[in-house]
Amino acid sequence: MHAIDLITPDIPPLRPQDDVSRALDWMEEFKVGHLPVVEDRRLVGLVKETELVDRNDPRASVAAVMDRVEVPFAKSDQHIYDVMKLFSERGLTVVPVLSDMGEYLGSITEHEALRQLAQVVNISEPGSIVVLEMNQIDYSLQLIARIVEGNDAKVLSAYAHTLAGSNRMELTLKVNREDISDILQTFERYEIQVKTTYQGSRFHEDLRGRYEELMRFINL
Repeated sequence: MHAIDLITPDIPPLRPQDDVSRALDWMEEFKVGHLPVVEDRRLVGLVKETELVDRNDPRASVAAVMDRVEVPFAKSDQHIYDVMKLFSERGLTVVPVLSDMGEYLGSITEHEALRQLAQVVNISEPGSIVVLEMNQIDYSLQLIARIVEGNDAKVLSAYAHTLAGSNRMELTLKVNREDISDILQTFERYEIQVKTTYQGSRFHEDLRGRYEELMRFINL
């Protein structure tokens, strides 16, 4: 899934001549803290709600307040993980999307990115979560997938995370089965440490409930 697939069609860009009052009204309407500023289909800036409020002049133009330096954006063909990295590192609620020619195509909201990410990691699919811990040098996704598939299951998603200050890592797997006792036993035979498991439909319903709660919070 790429940035162009994540564009939220109802987020309008501002123009440099728009006033601060309009920008704040749109931010309240669309529940975002940032908006892109576009002129002749070119991204020329980004405005932040905090800076608009600090300006305290609803008649001032957006051009007088917008950030023009290192304006963050995603290229249309960038992966959803790159987009999520931008949201996280820059503290954004909206990410503008540009074509290879630099033309403004639209914007992605944090809400839409999270919704699509949930689909990428198969959050709605029934199954179980397994968290493994191992030395980085021992990591082999091929071996781990073979263990899972050898027990008539499939890996729906996998996420690797290096543990700070060590040479060890965690690997979080989503597996398409609720009963994974045989998989866990096989990991044990291969001396692969199972750190945590979340099995069955109760976990699935709890995870989905937490996701829906997060979406409701974002929409407030």
